[in-house]
Amino acid sequence: MVRFAFALFALSAAGCAVDAAGPELALDAPPLSESWTVSTSASVAVWDSGLNGYLSSWMNVHCNLDYGDGYMLTGINVNQEDLGASDNFIARMAGECWEFDLTDSTLPKTNAFEGKVIFEADLFRTGVFQLEVPDYTYPIGLDLQVSGNGNFVKDVRIAYAPLNGNDTALDLNSESWTNWALGYGGDKHSLRCPEQSVMTGLALRYDIDAGKIRTLKIHCRELQP
Repeated sequence: MVRFAFALFALSAAGCAVDAAGPELALDAPPLSESWTVSTSASVAVWDSGLNGYLSSWMNVHCNLDYGDGYMLTGINVNQEDLGASDNFIARMAGECWEFDLTDSTLPKTNAFEGKVIFEADLFRTGVFQLEVPDYTYPIGLDLQVSGNGNFVKDVRIAYAPLNGNDTALDLNSESWTNWALGYGGDKHSLRCPEQSVMTGLALRYDIDAGKIRTLKIHCRELQP
């Protein structure tokens, strides 16, 4: 991911008058602006239980496709299984999409936000557990806690990274994580975006009868000039 400076174009003197104050104007000109763009091609990382019975269609949130180029998947909200269930698992999930100002080299958030429910089981507890990456950091993947037999997702947290000191790339050596949403233990499985890419969405399929996530994949897009 590289930031770039817009080129300054010289005015041609052919056929037009040029103000002699040109040098002074150049001294007073604002600094070159720098910006980011988001790739139009996506990559995915997948966790799959291998269980295919009674699955829903793909349920998803695609922040940049649904809402605009500057949107990333910066937050996830989940609900626990119903009190009557015998297993601990995520029974409802919603995504939070925040817009970032791609025209600013420091890549700050704007005030634009969108939320979308990705899936919900027939029964779940009402209390919502929220995950959100800090300001001036960018989502780069998910960690999952899955059941010991690898059949369903029990918990989730978001991995994120800041920009480097020059605001020219993600500082992947400074990767950090949100807390786990529910605190459920399991076998950890990590999904990461390719280097210098950010997470812009996710998709999942869940068991319609059991209400458990059986397959989950993240969608990533590169930040580039």
